[in-house]
Amino acid sequence: MTKLSRLLIVGLSILVFSAGCYALEVFPLDQVVPGLVGVGKTVIQGREIKEFAVEVLGVVPQSPPTPDLILVRLSGDVIDQVGGIASGMSGSPVYVDGALLGAISYGYSLSDHRICLITPAQAMFELLDRIALQAGGEQSYPELPHDVVALSAPLVVNGIRGRALEYLRSSLRDLRFAVEPGLAHSVDVVPAVLEPGSAFAVQLLKGDFQAAAFGTVTHVEDDGRFMGFGHPFTHKGQVNFLAADAYVHYTMPSLDFPYKILSVGEPLGGVFEDRAAGVAGALGQMPSYLPVTVKVYDKDQGRGQTFKVDVVTDPSLMIPLVLSSAYQGVDAVLDRVGDGTSYVRMEFDSPDIPQPMIRENLFYSDSDIAVWSLTDLNDGLELLANNSLQEVELTEITIEIEIQQARRTASIEQAVPRLSTVMPGDSLEVEVTIRPYRQEPEKRVLRIEIPEDTMPGPLTVTVRSGAAGYYVTKPPVHKPLTPSTEEEEEVPHTVATGAESLEHLINGFMDREKNNEIVAEFYPFIDSFATSSRAEESPEEEVETSGVEAESRSIQAFRWNEGTSEVQSVRLTTQYVMEGMASFDIEVVAAEY
Repeated sequence: MTKLSRLLIVGLSILVFSAGCYALEVFPLDQVVPGLVGVGKTVIQGREIKEFAVEVLGVVPQSPPTPDLILVRLSGDVIDQVGGIASGMSGSPVYVDGALLGAISYGYSLSDHRICLITPAQAMFELLDRIALQAGGEQSYPELPHDVVALSAPLVVNGIRGRALEYLRSSLRDLRFAVEPGLAHSVDVVPAVLEPGSAFAVQLLKGDFQAAAFGTVTHVEDDGRFMGFGHPFTHKGQVNFLAADAYVHYTMPSLDFPYKILSVGEPLGGVFEDRAAGVAGALGQMPSYLPVTVKVYDKDQGRGQTFKVDVVTDPSLMIPLVLSSAYQGVDAVLDRVGDGTSYVRMEFDSPDIPQPMIRENLFYSDSDIAVWSLTDLNDGLELLANNSLQEVELTEITIEIEIQQARRTASIEQAVPRLSTVMPGDSLEVEVTIRPYRQEPEKRVLRIEIPEDTMPGPLTVTVRSGAAGYYVTKPPVHKPLTPSTEEEEEVPHTVATGAESLEHLINGFMDREKNNEIVAEFYPFIDSFATSSRAEESPEEEVETSGVEAESRSIQAFRWNEGTSEVQSVRLTTQYVMEGMASFDIEVVAAEY
């Protein structure tokens, strides 16, 4: 084929892409043949968009939802300078005679970095039409050869380091993108105007801690809608992420894979579609984010710090991002890993609940107080984000954590009732002896009420710590010292509950037992037969019964009915994380009439 005939084919195959009222020349995939040449655009340093040469090698068929990809070879001074394509170039537009062929999207690791794959423009334009549509279908992932990698797959995290980053990485592993530490924080520069070839960021977390994925803009419509990446980020379909401009400090050559060192710039709009062909959004349309404040104070050092972040509202992303931010905040202020006692207060605000959900608690750990301090935070987030009763739109979360290294625990040594015999309806005082860690014993007094329908007979009362079960649970950011060989259980999508309403569920969370409480509890044996008899029979009536009936009635009267015999308990707050338990028996005698 002569050069003239090849150019003729190119000229005849260009069309005006009209779906969704667009007016852009798009090179159709069915006209792509080896030997076509074009030009690509990207940023390798700063914000200056530079061009490079592109030669088509062929079309590589794929399975849905991934569109067929175009195999190309890149060349030119820009490509020679950085050693080939680089992570962060995904979305870089490629044109053939002014028509948009597609976006650079995938490359091959540890190989010739001048060879890469392009996502066709036709598939990407469907994303812009979807912005006004409802998301549909289950989350799925494109299957590609193991040596083919997306050029902007990593979620780059700044400010969150060490074990907090490891927790975040493990929590997001099901989303199939890498979580990597960032090399540069955000920059304070004049926002750039996004255009094809510009670097941009999809941001999940912003503020004192940041998490974003970087790529390149493929196309911007006159109405502000744009598309980029050429491959999925989270592949969640309809999303609500922040779009920001990005600054390229340098593009680093690498034998494994060249990469761009980038910083997030100013917010420019939102990303609302995330699918196999790429991401799409709109400039000027800001998504809703959740403001989170983490206040940490170290009493031993006499210093504290407040961290503020804004987090995406998607529960699968929001919960690990909030937990890792709080985790990093505690580690940053303490600057140590070890024992301690912490006071934690959390407040969750939402227009969907009548009042803020507030929870206070005291924690102690002899090995890692930071991770244990986040137990209630994890439970609160799961309750509001994943409950099966009602969707809750959180508007703000405030977390206050005060830590000291001193051990503020106390053990329950003895519980003695001041009466050994009681009648139904009586009050019973119980004197509890507790021993603070390495201190003299102290006395506490609880008063329990005996229900009026309690059966005569022995009754066992247990006095225990409100932290019962606390030391056998696993904290939310716990990382085992040795890898587990057992298969992990599947995490349920919603929090199962027997609550009749969200308000009931929230009240139960706020009022549940705390680690610094002494709890006295017992299950009374209810005289269910006597109760029903009093309601159905008059006192003057005499009922004759056979021996069998009498025996049956006797068994029924003394049976513990789990449905009607609810636990009776009373709680007393202390300044210690309580440990241990004690019990005693009392005798319930029939009331005198």
